[in-house]
Amino acid sequence: MRTLSVRDKTKIISQMSDLIPHTHLQGICLESINGEELTLRLPYRKELVGNLETGAIYSGVLTMLLDHTLGTASICCDQIGATITPTLDLRIDHLAAAPAGKDIFAVARVYKVTRRVAFTAGFAYCESRDEPIAKATGSWVLMPELQFSELFSAGPGAQQ
Repeated sequence: MRTLSVRDKTKIISQMSDLIPHTHLQGICLESINGEELTLRLPYRKELVGNLETGAIYSGVLTMLLDHTLGTASICCDQIGATITPTLDLRIDHLAAAPAGKDIFAVARVYKVTRRVAFTAGFAYCESRDEPIAKATGSWVLMPELQFSELFSAGPGAQQ
């Protein structure tokens, strides 16, 4: 398996975000790739608010963001590359509510890879990486037989 360049990783993550309906509809986008660490951004939108009094985002939205970010981190892991990685297990500790009106950033990195499982850890924050609003760990099934590049070029309607 060849190591993906940052440009290749960026292209695959962007294509994947466009392809997955909930990711696309929520406006989740790539913020940065720093080595094997991935940061995605969820723009604040009023329709995502779960507490009308405080303006805090619904916790399910944060769960979806972290699930997507930790799973997508496998693309940035040079041992794995661009494969499909369904969620096997996800644990989230909600530490604080996201402040109203603030974008949420989710950061993740794969810390262990076995033959068929990737173990990932990450966190979400709004204003400072030093003040996370949630921490997450999980595991994802590796499916190297399903490469993203093949999905995007698989025929009619495929993303280019």
